[in-house]
Amino acid sequence: MKSYALVLLVVLLAACVSLPVTAKVTAVTSGPQTIVKADTVNITGTDAANGTMALWIVGRNYFNLLTTTPDKKGNFVFTVKPDETNRFSTGQYAFIIQDPGADRNFEITPLLWSDGIRVADQGKVLTNLGDKSSFKADIGPVAGAILNASSLSGTDDIFTPYYFSVEEPSVRFNRANPANGMKLPDQTTGESILITGTTNMGPENDLTVEIRNATDRTLVTSRSIPVEEGSNTNQWTYSLDAPGLAAGEYNVTVGQQKYTTIGESSARLTILEYRIAGSPTIPVLPELPVATGDFYSLILPLIISFAALIIIGIIMIVSLRK
Repeated sequence: MKSYALVLLVVLLAACVSLPVTAKVTAVTSGPQTIVKADTVNITGTDAANGTMALWIVGRNYFNLLTTTPDKKGNFVFTVKPDETNRFSTGQYAFIIQDPGADRNFEITPLLWSDGIRVADQGKVLTNLGDKSSFKADIGPVAGAILNASSLSGTDDIFTPYYFSVEEPSVRFNRANPANGMKLPDQTTGESILITGTTNMGPENDLTVEIRNATDRTLVTSRSIPVEEGSNTNQWTYSLDAPGLAAGEYNVTVGQQKYTTIGESSARLTILEYRIAGSPTIPVLPELPVATGDFYSLILPLIISFAALIIIGIIMIVSLRK
């Protein structure tokens, strides 16, 4: 009886060892479920117990396979660098983590042939995905064909898909009015300036703010600002201490340029001259120029008239004395 119990215990332990173990994965992207072109993507994981891990990346016009070896504690990371994500097209992308299972071998592998990509089980072709140029913005059918391969009997590979939307980089102003030519609220001379907005780019990025004179495009000021992580969308803030800007019209441009990808936006800003509330505006009349010739032509008749009055006065005084 004891020997039977011992055999049963050994069988149960062997079954537990052979059970596939899945890793815990965390994806760090530009934003929630969003990858912006030319941003870094980090896929990190823990509790990987079966050796080398693989990452299938499929999307519109794109296919790639990465592998990494976990450390002794089962921690691993896949990093997709900006020069690679810059090659992504807009649309849906699938990041499929492949754990080799308890046998520590990949049964399901891609075969990259000249006429397309096949999915094989230990070298035996299961399905033809076609050329990556045929992959559409909706990557669901291609990802589904890869995932279906893991459900076949005789393989313990574990596939875990993660889906992301790939976007072009963009910048938005919080208070710019599109109906009025992207005009920001007017501000006043002598005061600090605060302009805020949102972006789909990740916190790894810095944005450049340029303020130019709207008339001649002269650069007034320029500065880099960080992208700040937000709960739903990332934020940016630009401030300029008092006295701010001189009265006039300005163009404000916020954006970045990385590799061949450009994301920026512009808005108009009017700075008004400061006036005390309630003070009347007194018009200043222009001075009239006085020509030299006109001055003498006006004063000479006055002198003659004044002299004539003096003579008349003298004659009247003499007449009265007689």
